[in-house]
Amino acid sequence: MKPSIPIRQKPSAPLAGAPELFSPLVFWISGAALVAAVFAVYSPALDFQFILDDHRFVNDPRVQSYGHLWDYFANYVWAQIPGGPSSFYRPLFVLWVRLNFILSEMSPWGWHLLSIAKHVFVAVLLGLLAWKLLRDRTAALLAAGLFALHPAHTESVAWVTVPDPLMSAAVLGALLLYLKYASNFSVDSQSPGESARRKSRKGNRTQAEARPSVGWLIAAVATCLAALLAKETAIVLPVIIFALAIILPCQEQAVAAPAKETTARGAPETFRSRLVYAVRQTIPFLCVTAVYLLLRLNALGGRLGALTQHLPWSTVILSWPATLWFYVKVLIWPVRLRAFADPSQIDTFSVRGVLLPGLAVCCAGAIFGSALFWAWKKARDLPPRDEAGVKCALLLGTLLLVLPLLPALNLNALNPGDFLHGRYTYLPSAGLMLLLATGWHLAGKSRAALLFPGAFVMVAFAVLTVQQEAAWKDDLTVFTVAHQVAPHNEPVAQNLARAHVQVALKLDEDGRCNEAMPVFEQVTQQYPEDWYAWAGLGDCYVQLKDLPRAEQSLRRAAELSHEPRVAQQWQQVRAKMGMAASEPPK
Repeated sequence: MKPSIPIRQKPSAPLAGAPELFSPLVFWISGAALVAAVFAVYSPALDFQFILDDHRFVNDPRVQSYGHLWDYFANYVWAQIPGGPSSFYRPLFVLWVRLNFILSEMSPWGWHLLSIAKHVFVAVLLGLLAWKLLRDRTAALLAAGLFALHPAHTESVAWVTVPDPLMSAAVLGALLLYLKYASNFSVDSQSPGESARRKSRKGNRTQAEARPSVGWLIAAVATCLAALLAKETAIVLPVIIFALAIILPCQEQAVAAPAKETTARGAPETFRSRLVYAVRQTIPFLCVTAVYLLLRLNALGGRLGALTQHLPWSTVILSWPATLWFYVKVLIWPVRLRAFADPSQIDTFSVRGVLLPGLAVCCAGAIFGSALFWAWKKARDLPPRDEAGVKCALLLGTLLLVLPLLPALNLNALNPGDFLHGRYTYLPSAGLMLLLATGWHLAGKSRAALLFPGAFVMVAFAVLTVQQEAAWKDDLTVFTVAHQVAPHNEPVAQNLARAHVQVALKLDEDGRCNEAMPVFEQVTQQYPEDWYAWAGLGDCYVQLKDLPRAEQSLRRAAELSHEPRVAQQWQQVRAKMGMAASEPPK
């Protein structure tokens, strides 16, 4: 008698049947508690001052008064500053700054509150994206919580004029709107049988009733344009939409196509139809990208951008391993502040500068690739609808993690000597947290056990965030800490000197020149081009009745600054000395 061979069956819905760990009530309570926790963690920032570029924005006449809306879209960001770099075109971000000024004026407290709220909003959008794709409440909370509490975001939250959160909100919003438009291919789409029954019941559905679907696409395209107008990095969004459109029809066809159609003859037709569909879906996003580029060309005087330095491509490429390794550490090991770093500009090949960080990046990439392969393979065991959602989450998470970092590799478009910043990982970290939430979703019976390390990481992130956000209290604190973590960063050292000068200028205004003058003298020796230090030194000499030295210092300040008020003060000193008026220095 022939022994019977057991038939191996594909597991059916291993995760679809798994109960949710959180009930709807617990989910909403946990979500509210998470929002409250984020506000509590960042509450010390409410007492912080304006820092870095904040001063320029809050004092910008275009921001402080009405009637400049068109100027936001017709000019570059630093158009109000003589000699300002014409490389940033971010009108929507400037409009956001204007809204902040309307609501808070010169109160740092209000600006910081809006910045925290904006960060929470981005985390909520990420949670909604995870829910849309995975239909898992706990996974959505994990993605949003890990993102909101990640310590690398202290730079983007405590520094109120960083555009990355605004751009990230628009990118995630555009993806959610597009997924809503393409709901027939998302995780909440109907199966073929359900779709056929729905069509039979609503066979007389009119064309007008289908219009809201196109409305979602229009909203997604408009949000894409908003993302581009907030920051240039959003240029990667059409690529993400194209990849998403490729995979969404693929999953639908995998559900609808019978087995006999998956032949070699049918495969090219299926791929061609997916490709045509993806191109058609991407065209509206490419159109608004073209509009954005035209606006940018107009604002930047016929150029798409401006180079900040002219490094040879060999230097740029040799610097990539160390640059990428820096961002890997920011994302996965944020135990210390990495808002600044010593420059990783590499001119020649070396083991320490190129080979070792390159191997580290390759190892991280291999681990990431292996985990991604496991998750993709694991998704095949799911029902078609769940498989589509998981694969879309894996694709979106990977693209959001990788693509926004690519512009940061072009060192010739970044600040010379100071091009490594943790804020560049704001949107990539959203992709990473979406991937982690998807991995947890696929863990099956281990999901409950993995909640404990997940909660531990959140608590650790919260503690590290509280510690690291203290560095953003004021300019002097920012650059003091930055100089400690990046002692060989020359722009940081120069800005630290300027921060000391600003403190000394306040001492000068209070008549405490005996405390201020050593600072002015030291800075003028280290940085002879710092006109603030020369002006402060000249003012102190005036108070000390040393008019010859005051005249020399103020003349130097007037030569460097071309500020009318400095030139006027210099002429007043010359008049007191009985000297004839002189032409303003050029």
